[in-house]
Amino acid sequence: GAGANAVYVMVLQDGDDVAGIGGLMATAMNARGYAGAVIHGGVRDVAYIRKMGFPVYATGTVPSTSLGHYRATGNVPVTAGGVRVTPGDVIVADGDGVVVVPKEIAAEVLVRAQSLDQTEHSMYGYIEKLRSLQAAVKQFGRL
Repeated sequence: GAGANAVYVMVLQDGDDVAGIGGLMATAMNARGYAGAVIHGGVRDVAYIRKMGFPVYATGTVPSTSLGHYRATGNVPVTAGGVRVTPGDVIVADGDGVVVVPKEIAAEVLVRAQSLDQTEHSMYGYIEKLRSLQAAVKQFGRL
């Protein structure tokens, strides 16, 4: 298994109507120190998982279990949603979606993301003051 703070990534072949994770599995992952799970397939027991506070990102919510629907392999590269995920890659997820950053360029991407984040946050006040998105784009050179 993976170490603490790892993100569990599961790809279910033809898994749109199968839950790759439910309350029991989420409880086990949480107890083992996983940071969260990304499932290319369904999730069930959503209310319980939310109450537990374990972050799960899935392609949908379904009532069925995955028992008998998949063969488990671990710590191998997978393709989820058309994106290659390799063990050790950095995964960031929130309400806007999931991003996978290859481990080889993670430090470079972090610096660039922090710079873009700083610029964007600087734009909020400027837009409110001038009441113009166009003026902010002209000032900061980006949207």
